[in-house]
Amino acid sequence: MSNDGVRIPAYIDEPPYVLFWRLDEVMPIGIAMVAGVLIAQLMVCLVVGFALARFYRRYCDNRPDGYLLHALYWHLGAISGKNARSMPNAYEREFI
Repeated sequence: MSNDGVRIPAYIDEPPYVLFWRLDEVMPIGIAMVAGVLIAQLMVCLVVGFALARFYRRYCDNRPDGYLLHALYWHLGAISGKNARSMPNAYEREFI
């Protein structure tokens, strides 16, 4: 039995791709495009979207995988009033 039609990723945690780019790199361009259509400034917003995507790629290339998600959890959790900076002890069985 052959798997000619099935694409098997090289790594189990490989991110999803859109053409040649990772999905999280394409999202700023898509969001800027939608915003540009809504405010009737498509070209300006596309240029801003491409600049944000380039900045995001350069920012993430120098950091470990998932760094931005961890940073958002760290900072937005503190803003929302929840204490995201600490977790309960895993060996604790009762919480009072």
